[in-house]
This record gives sequence, C-alpha cells and structure tokens, in this order.
Amino acid sequence: MFIKLKNLFNYLLFILISPFVKGKDNVISHGTMLVIRLDAIGDYILFRNFLRSLKENEKYENYKITLCGNKIWKEIAETLDDDYADSFIWIDRKKFYGNIFYKLYVLRDVFKRKYEIVVNSTYTREILYGDEIVWASDAPVKIGSKGVLDKHSKWKRKVFSDKFYTKLIPSSDSNMFEFYRNKEFFSEILNKNLVNVKLACDVSKINVTVGLPEKYAVLFPGSKDSSKRWAPSNFAAVARKIIEEEHYKIIIPGGPGDQKISEEITSLLNPESVIDLTGKNSLLQLIKIIAGADLLISNDSVAVHIAAAVNTRFLCISNGIFYGRFHPYPKEIFAEAYYVYPDAVSDNLNNAAFTEKIRYSSTADINLIKAEKVCKLVQEIIKINTNHK
Repeated sequence: MFIKLKNLFNYLLFILISPFVKGKDNVISHGTMLVIRLDAIGDYILFRNFLRSLKENEKYENYKITLCGNKIWKEIAETLDDDYADSFIWIDRKKFYGNIFYKLYVLRDVFKRKYEIVVNSTYTREILYGDEIVWASDAPVKIGSKGVLDKHSKWKRKVFSDKFYTKLIPSSDSNMFEFYRNKEFFSEILNKNLVNVKLACDVSKINVTVGLPEKYAVLFPGSKDSSKRWAPSNFAAVARKIIEEEHYKIIIPGGPGDQKISEEITSLLNPESVIDLTGKNSLLQLIKIIAGADLLISNDSVAVHIAAAVNTRFLCISNGIFYGRFHPYPKEIFAEAYYVYPDAVSDNLNNAAFTEKIRYSSTADINLIKAEKVCKLVQEIIKINTNHK
C-alpha cells in the first residue's frame, strides 16, 4: 500500500512540475539521438550489443548518439561502449524518483538538448522514469516499445504515457528471452534482421588489475529480491564440496549489501580457501573475475548474464520467476548454462499455463532446493567440462 501511495504521489509530482520543464525554444538539433535505458545491470548486459548495430546503421551512422543510463552501470558503458555512444547522461534512479529538484533538473536538461530522435527500447517501460524523459525531450520522433503485456502495467501505460510516443514498436505475445526481445525491437527500428548480433563482452578492453588464483570458482549469493536468494548455508555447503573434492579456491564478489551474506558463508568454510571481495570489487573487476573462473554458482542475478557474455559456464539457482524472459538461456545464445529450480517449478515446466504464470511471478520457495542436489549437479558439470578453459 505504501509503494502505491508513493507512486501516486510521484504521478502528481510529475504533473506539478511539468509546466516548468519545457521552454518555448523548438529548434531541433538535427542528427542527434537519445537512447534511454534505466533498468538494472543485467538488463544492460542483454541490451548493450545492439548499440553497435544502431551506431553503424547507414541511416544513423552520422548521428550523435547520447545514452541516457542508470548510473549503477556507468563504468561498464563508458569502458566497453564508448565507441557506440558519443556522450552519456547518467540518472540516479533513487533521486529521480524522490527528489523534485533533481527530477526537474534532469527533465529540463533533456529538453534543452533538443534531440531529433528519442528511443526508449525498454520492454518493461516505466512511466515514472523512461517515459517521463521521453515526454520531456519534446523530440519530433519518439520511439518506444509497446511494453510488457501483463494487464497491470498495460492499462497504466495506455492511460498515462503511450501518448508520449510518436511510434510504439509492437512486442511479440510469445514469452521471449530478453536478448531476443531487444533484437526484435532494434530489427524493427533498423528495418534489418540483426541475425549477426551476439551476446558478447570484450574483456580485453577492461584494464583493471585483479589478483586471482589459477583455479577458482565464483559464488554470487546476492540478489535485491529476497525471494531469489538461496540460503548462505546452502552456498557454503556447495563451496565446501568444491574445495574438498575439486581443490578449487572460492571467490565471493558482490556489492556492499552482500557483505553480511558473504560473512555468513565464509564463517562456515576454511578461510584459506575463500577470497571474500564483497564490497571491494568494482563492476569491471566483477566481469574480470567471472571471465577467469572455471564455474560460476549464482542466484538469478546480473552475474549469470555477465558469465554468458564472457563465456564462463554457470549454474543458476532460481525460484522460477521471469521464466522464459531471463532464464533459462537458449542454447544458441549460451550453451553452458545450467539451472536448478524447486520441484514445484521443475515438475511443471511442460505445463503451458504454469510457465505463463511464472513468466511474471513465482511463489515457489527457493530454499526448498537442497544443497545436495546442487552439489551433485556441480560435480557433473565439472566432470563434463574439465577442459572448458
């Protein structure tokens, strides 16, 4: 209820400040394009390879492209994608949502830049974020996705923000993996089948130093959503098995918010076999760490998308939420992705009505997945892929 009231307040806030956003100047800066992506790090990993297609397309190759992004993945974009974006606008989502002065500053800044074309490719379009920025741009061409199909989001976009766009790209009704969803969107914009775009990350462009052991596995136990977090004791049980039987070192990276989880895991293990980097590694270091690993074991999080992009096999523990959209990875995108679900999910994956439901939400308890089951699968993966790297 509190979140709904807060959202209502922010809708009213947007209406209140909207008369002060746009000026009278309507001179367009031709040959300019704003591309908006304000979602999470994993979403950006699945989107970023399409920036090149946009920049190198004959229709837009002479355009100056500005990427308006979520500041949490700033270092990735500015290091890996600076060839395909001429400039950046970085948004602090928390401040944009709750700070009237910051929101007004951002929206006025976007308006003053007078972009010719604005593109918001986000499938889960957010009225209080990307849609507001599209409105503020006042660009003559404003392109977006029709958006995610769940009824709760669909009616709000139709009432409030579909009208902000000059063109909305239709989205397939099928439950489509997110990388393909991005491909669908940009293929339509560019009028070209982007069959050659691959999920990839050029680690050689990352010039950061990370002291790493020769042979190691990565545990990534963090996740913003508590329903997607497997218990630290379970991760510790799997790590112990890997240390004792496979003689791997264990690296645990993550953000400051993951430190308590990591401490609980490391307290159950031989400290000489574990390197705890939570709260210490940068995003670029995280990519390097995962790229050098023999195996990643992770909750459904950004780590698995990084692993797929850098060709590191991974085992993902998931409660099934967003099935089909973010997992499992299609084999043609990345063949060495392995998944473990609660029995309530895995036993019903051939049921179309069930998979349609978990496309949007899942009530399955991730901690009904036993550590013994994951240990067994880890051993099988290592045995099958002993020459992986």
